Amino acid sequence: MFGSNSTLAQVTPDTTLGSESSVVTPNVEERGVMSDRVNGGAIRGANLFHSFQEFNVREGSGIYFSNPQGIENILSRVTGANRSEILGRLGVLGNANLFLINPNGIVFGQNASLDVEGSFVATTANAIRLGETGLFSASEPASGNLLSINPSALFYNVLAKEAAIVNRSQEGLSVRDGRSLLLVGGKVNLESGVIKAPSGRVELGGLDAPGTVAFNKDGNNLGLSFPEGVGRADVLLTKSSSSSNGSEVSVRAGGNGSIAINARNVEISGGSSLRGGIGEGLDLLVLLRGILHSMLPEQSRSNNKEVLLKIVLVLELQAKRGIFSL
Repeated sequence: MFGSNSTLAQVTPDTTLGSESSVVTPNVEERGVMSDRVNGGAIRGANLFHSFQEFNVREGSGIYFSNPQGIENILSRVTGANRSEILGRLGVLGNANLFLINPNGIVFGQNASLDVEGSFVATTANAIRLGETGLFSASEPASGNLLSINPSALFYNVLAKEAAIVNRSQEGLSVRDGRSLLLVGGKVNLESGVIKAPSGRVELGGLDAPGTVAFNKDGNNLGLSFPEGVGRADVLLTKSSSSSNGSEVSVRAGGNGSIAINARNVEISGGSSLRGGIGEGLDLLVLLRGILHSMLPEQSRSNNKEVLLKIVLVLELQAKRGIFSL
């Protein structure tokens, strides 16, 4: 259950970065929304690091990160024991990519939205690796080693059983054209939630055992490489009981886009869909790694791998026409 707007703590910096701690200026109007502005933090090259005890966005309000000149990546971690509830607008005052890491879980409410010009990554990993020796850890902040190297991987070592990423945003979590939006759990649930990355990349997935998920960078696009032999978590695209619509992941626009799902089990039900560009010369690349569960007759669900293969092939054909829907 979400806390009420009056009782939900919005954002509380911790002291783990010492003299480079985050500084929050409350009640600032940013792009038409009363917001808290986050300044300060630890700068290492093109990386800006923030650390919080609590990180939430109340409904009807916003949190905006300042984007100093030369900063390309804003990495924010939550070291407290509570999940993050993003019920309003989360934004960046510039072009930097935004990373939000909370091993306790992240929930995007029905009216949650993003205002970011770079890519966006939300994860329940324990830490973000920076090259071979750098580490920005939420679960063990004292072990961190902040470097100027670009984020290279998500590190899972202690997994909270209930740590999930839940998207219920009906307004939609969206990034600009050609950018990436990555939700990396634990379990990832879209409950009538909408995600939009026009001509960009959406990636959903997670691990249910310790392991490392590597970042891939191709121009403005971020992608993920999941380890072999490590258990993956489930990804669910469903319809919530309070909505008449299913979930939607869309990369529709004037150029090519891609959607990748890396999971143990994938459920796409309640009219949920994956959508790509429509029109001649436009492609939607769907990478689906996991066992697909849909609203199929019980006898089909229990049948052999050949039946499952036929289902996936049908979905691939639908994807070429711009929609992947069950």
